[in-house]
Amino acid sequence: MRILYISHGYPPTLSGVTLVVEKLAKEMVRRGHSVTVAAASDHRIAHTEEDAGVQVVRLQSRSNPFWSDGALPVVSQAELRQIVREADPDIVHSHETALLSLQLLRLGLDHEVPLVATCHYLPRFVSQYVGWDGRLDVLAESIVWEYAIRLLNQFDHSVFPSHTQAGAFIKKGLTVPTTVISNGVDRDRYQPGRDGVDRVEATYRLPIGRRILFVSRLAKDKRIDVLLYSMPRLRQAETHLLLVGVGDDEERLREITRDLGLENHVRFLGFVPEEDLPSLYRASDLFAIASECEVQSIPTLQAAATGLPIVAADAAALPELVTNGANGFLVPPDNPEALAEAALTIFADPDRAAAMSRASLEISRPHANAATFDTHELLYKSEVARFPARVGKPANRIKSRLF
Repeated sequence: MRILYISHGYPPTLSGVTLVVEKLAKEMVRRGHSVTVAAASDHRIAHTEEDAGVQVVRLQSRSNPFWSDGALPVVSQAELRQIVREADPDIVHSHETALLSLQLLRLGLDHEVPLVATCHYLPRFVSQYVGWDGRLDVLAESIVWEYAIRLLNQFDHSVFPSHTQAGAFIKKGLTVPTTVISNGVDRDRYQPGRDGVDRVEATYRLPIGRRILFVSRLAKDKRIDVLLYSMPRLRQAETHLLLVGVGDDEERLREITRDLGLENHVRFLGFVPEEDLPSLYRASDLFAIASECEVQSIPTLQAAATGLPIVAADAAALPELVTNGANGFLVPPDNPEALAEAALTIFADPDRAAAMSRASLEISRPHANAATFDTHELLYKSEVARFPARVGKPANRIKSRLF
């Protein structure tokens, strides 16, 4: 089978989306499929490269005003048509449900090849970056909802990482066939134990005491400020917050840290290579996340697979990975006091913490990478198998039904 993936980026650009596309592409190559990925160039200039058997077509790109490390792909209709022609795919799977998908749909491929789209966001994520307040935020979110639904309804099949996200889109008017497929986690690498702990403690000079871990981009939508505002109470219990990642919000977060006098209790570890991440989870006592727009959260999955208790905002899809009172606690969004109280409750009862660790492991089991890969491959085969029945459908639906 020949598969063409469309993505806003590809490593070394790091995000949940780019990492999912990378591992899917490499696994499909391992399973004997021919795979091409079209994604923004990480250094602006269009070029082609190979990554472990994956043909990566880097699109010309421009600076992203909302994310300095994630360039915006720029491609003409003719260029995208040529990429599709050269890839000659049996199926196209877009992981970018914005402008690239719009370009893809305008090619009128619906009479040539099945089109699948995975949506990796909730419209609330987009509206947070508009810079408006109050009713204008609501208006921005409403506009994004309308665009997203109309766009996805032009595909043959939509995929969502969580039931929460899928349900929200269906409620808003999504009508195409839909499948929920977890982003997955490598449970062979992310597992409990002491393997590598001494090494990462020395390498990153981890502080002595209890450690709360957060892993992701340091971005506004992750609400890391809530974690910081919980720390004045937690530092009294000799607790330290480890922040793994880089991003445009780092300067503001460092300023908050200084204002709160938390320099000795908050560690900005920056970029941590993948080979060190499992041991860093194992070196921590608890994982915390305050984001209100997660469609799943790969770091939270990794924490669960490592057997960490988790404190998370009771928002978006996080309740699918955190069962309140079982493997951690769900706390009201934007509530540092509740987050601190939940963490202290876990730290105060080692038996409860151990039980939560076991519960996290159980919750992570259905999310193993193997299930993610198998389900994607079955979906591709199913869409390709039923495609001949679609020959003769009107082409270029996007022009008549979207804009």
